[in-house]
Order: sequence, then structure tokens, then C-alpha cells
Amino acid sequence: MTKKKKKSNFELMKKALPYALTGILVLGIAAFGSIDKQNGDINLSLDVFAANDYNVSVDQLSELYVVADLSDALGLASASDVASNYMVTTTMYDSGQTLAGKLEKPNLTNVNVSRGVIEHVVEEGENIDTIAAKYNVSSDNIRWSNGLKTVEVAAGTVLSIPSTEGIVYTVKADDTVESIASKYGSSAEEIIALNDLEVSGISEGAKIIIKNGSLPETERPEYVAPAPVVTTTTTQRRTYTYTYLGSTSERQNIQVVGYFYGLGGPYGAGQCTQWAWYNRQDLPSNLGNANMWASRAAAMGYVVNRTPSAGAVFQTSSGWYGHVGYVESVNGDGSIVVTEMNYGVNYRVIRSTIPASAVGNFNYIH
Repeated sequence: MTKKKKKSNFELMKKALPYALTGILVLGIAAFGSIDKQNGDINLSLDVFAANDYNVSVDQLSELYVVADLSDALGLASASDVASNYMVTTTMYDSGQTLAGKLEKPNLTNVNVSRGVIEHVVEEGENIDTIAAKYNVSSDNIRWSNGLKTVEVAAGTVLSIPSTEGIVYTVKADDTVESIASKYGSSAEEIIALNDLEVSGISEGAKIIIKNGSLPETERPEYVAPAPVVTTTTTQRRTYTYTYLGSTSERQNIQVVGYFYGLGGPYGAGQCTQWAWYNRQDLPSNLGNANMWASRAAAMGYVVNRTPSAGAVFQTSSGWYGHVGYVESVNGDGSIVVTEMNYGVNYRVIRSTIPASAVGNFNYIH
């Protein structure tokens, strides 16, 4: 009976030996990384690829996957770093960000970013067009990802580059993956997969890739809000005088331009000061009521006189709070064409002619 028992133990050891050897081999890969077939024993890490421009083979990518998976299963302290190396290397390889299978140093200045987001330090002589060609994405992708209006960018600037066609987006407080996908023309599934959001989800301030995403026109850095649409609704061939406003002049050929809400700015909504500042946003925001504009502007170095010019603000100190408006043009006969808000009606803008005989009654802020 004893001999049979020993023979049974021997058989069990014989059967277990291949599994033990296999386990030792896999652990050896996890401990020492990949061995490049032509270059000797080298730790398979992203830093080494970046520093030495080694070729990246499919075998090495497979080994990186095995190492990452095993590190995670065993709960090794380096599991997150190994996983990060695998994800970034795979993204770079698959998205064409290598030449002949190489990982170039400028692509990998910082791997502590979301998968697919590359940080690039601009070098002398580079602009957005040349950088876009280097990474095989569009110039708009890079400009919109970094809030740039033009293709010119200073050397030393750190840019966030999408490793695939799309945009780099910084997550806001109320964002969800679904709302981001809907707004920027992508799919929630692609955003989750590309940025490894299956477990952690998105968090405010995180930079993620929106694959094939596009900024709405109003969010693009180069967007310029159009001026209010001027629509003449009524033409009145009469003369109006509002002496209680301190306008000190008649208005001729009055046209109602329209009613303007939501113009914003530092002055009261629907008031004459709001319209004047909207047309001359170079003026300070602390000029006060209209009756103070000329004196305060002069004290701040602006030219103030009694001679009108196109683009000037006309002003009077008379009346309850004074009045201001915008000079559109000066006619050959000395009269001026002006627009003004709250000339009798809040939010309403009119265009009219002030006759040459009354032009000298105003101050003009140039």
C-alpha cells in the first residue's frame, strides 16, 4: 500500500510541473517586462520606449497586456502604472501616432492624462498646422481643444492633442457622458471606451477625448457674436422734441430700429447708457449716469469736445440723468445721424437726424 501511495504522489507532481513552470514564466514577464528580440534585456516600459525610440511590435503589445492583466489580478502595487503604459502604448500604436512602429519622445511628455490625450510642448518653428500634420488630426481639432483662435502658438506652450479625430474636452460640473455625446456629436459608448470610464465615470475638471466631436459654432474660440440685426419697423417724417430728457435738440426723420433685450454690459438694461457702451466697449464701465460721462471720460484721458465724428458718443448733462447716444455718420450739411436707446421708451432704439443747428449743443466723446 505504501508503494502505491508514493507512486500516486509522484504522478501528481508530474502533472503539476507544467503548470508550475508556466506560472513562473508569466511571473517572470510581470517582474522584468518584455525582452526585445534584437536588443537584449530591457524593461518594457513607456519611458524606455520614449527615451530610446525602440520599435513597438505586436508581440510586445501582447506582452504588455499580459503583464497589465496579471498585475491587476495579483494586486501588485505597480498595477496602475503597468495598465497606464499598456493603454497609452496601444492608443498611440493603433491611432497612427508612430512612424514605422516607433513611439517618439515629443508624443510622450506626460502620460498622467486621460487615455488618448497627448500633451505636446510646442517647439520653435511649429504652428498648429504643422503639429496637426504630425499627429494626423485636423488643425481645428487642436485649436478647439486648446481654445486657440488662430494657428499661431508660442514655443513652450503645452497643448492637449487628441490622439484620434475629435476634441479634448474638460468636464464641467453638470456634465454626463450622454449630454456630452449629444451636444458635441459623438456617441456615449465611444467616449466611455476611449477614456476608460466604465468604472469611474466622468469627474469635473477631467480631460477626455470626444471622438469625432465638433464644437458648436458659438463655443468655438474664433466665434464673434453678430451685431444686433437692425430692422426698420416704422418711418416717421415728423419732428420730435423731448426736452425733459435733456436732449437739447430736435430729432428729424425718426426711424424705429427695434427693441433690444439682453445686450448685457455694465450699464442699466434698456437705458441710453447701455446702447452707447454697447457701441463703444472701449469706454470705461464706471462712467456713471449719462450726465457724468463727458467729465469723467475727459478726466480719464479721452478726447471730449463739441465737434462730432462718426463713432463718437454724443452726450448732454441736462435733464434728470442726462442722455447719451452713438454718432453713426456726419452729413455734408453738418447734420449728424445718430442711434440712441430710451429716447422716450425703454429698450427702444431709434435712428434719427440731429440738424446742424443743434449739433453744437452736445459734447462728443471720441
